[in-house]
Amino acid sequence: MNNKVFLIICSITLILVLVGCSSTSSPDVDPTWTPNPPPYEPIKPTPHETAIPAKSPGSDIGLGVSSLISGIPKYNRNDWNHWIDLDGDCQNERHEVLIDESLIEVTFKDNNKCQVLSGKWIDPYTGQEIYEATKLDIDHMIPLKNAHDSGGWQWNASKKKEFANDRTYQNHLIAVSASANRQKGAKGPEDWKPSNTSYWCTYAISWADIKDKWNLTVTEAELLALKEMLDHCETKHNITTTQSVNEYINPTPTPKIDVSQTPQLLFDPDGPDRNCGDFTKWSDAQAFYEAAGGPDTDRHRLDVNKDGIACESLK
Repeated sequence: MNNKVFLIICSITLILVLVGCSSTSSPDVDPTWTPNPPPYEPIKPTPHETAIPAKSPGSDIGLGVSSLISGIPKYNRNDWNHWIDLDGDCQNERHEVLIDESLIEVTFKDNNKCQVLSGKWIDPYTGQEIYEATKLDIDHMIPLKNAHDSGGWQWNASKKKEFANDRTYQNHLIAVSASANRQKGAKGPEDWKPSNTSYWCTYAISWADIKDKWNLTVTEAELLALKEMLDHCETKHNITTTQSVNEYINPTPTPKIDVSQTPQLLFDPDGPDRNCGDFTKWSDAQAFYEAAGGPDTDRHRLDVNKDGIACESLK
């Protein structure tokens, strides 16, 4: 047999072997198997502000209803000490909230990692994406003045500080755009609601939960607004109420203020915009800043780093 014939026979034999192998199914192989699809894109974290607080469907939130009565001590934001550094790591509660609520890893202003510079946040009030920390305020969902008027005026300094810095409840402190926070100010849901209506359910439940937790009352108008917002929930939530005993019948007398010790305001806090260049003394700027609403509004933008201190360059 010559070489050419030998090669032809070998080729035919190899083809027959391969055909036989391919027609025999292995018991370990699923004939319906197909190659694995490419890996899916990572699931993005769900923004915490879209998550409804842990209340089961149909659960009740108990609130006391009371009218606002004149004669309670005047609200003073300085009584509600914040932002403080509870764990001593140099990050005060403002920056702790920014770290907690950023959807990506934050960057810091310097290597000390005390103050947040950037990250990614979604303002639940507007739905706006924000990347610069300076464009955010940390909002007390229950404004401090509202807490004061709802019964917090009776608390001692320690409890007021605890309320003002509380991060144990998911939505007690939230990072929101500075503009939305200033529009809200000290208003309750009867006077202001987030423009992002998809957040109304979470907002109403959180508002009621916080008032329930801290034994704060609501007004009739506030209660009606909360129930209206709860209509936006996919599952039913109820608010049960009791008519509170009027806690303000004999309120603690408002302490007399020594006018001689109070800095005189150089400008009308509700008047035209002012800036730090309008003041020569820090005490004048701080008094004006507080009279204009302090950190709740900072309508004159005197507190650049949102630490409750105006025009620090004058100190």
